[in-house]
Amino acid sequence: MLKITENFENGKTVRLRFDGTISSDTLSELTHAFSLHRDCAERTIILDMAGVEYMNDHAARALAELRDDHVRIINCSPFIATLLETISNGETPE
Repeated sequence: MLKITENFENGKTVRLRFDGTISSDTLSELTHAFSLHRDCAERTIILDMAGVEYMNDHAARALAELRDDHVRIINCSPFIATLLETISNGETPE
């Protein structure tokens, strides 16, 4: 289960806080919430992972592909931070 809380911090920044598990089953919820804000060219999207307990490799790959100059991923647990870094570096998680 994945809970998504949306918070507009100012006119150009939206924070999406995720609580729960991000897996192949819940990834569509995350990408849907993300896509609602993606089209605003000047908007920064913060993906706040403070409440994420687990993320599988498939979801981490999809999340790593979303990163760009207007997307920040913050408050990751050490496990998720390592997983995202490993994938971003082109390595395969074990």
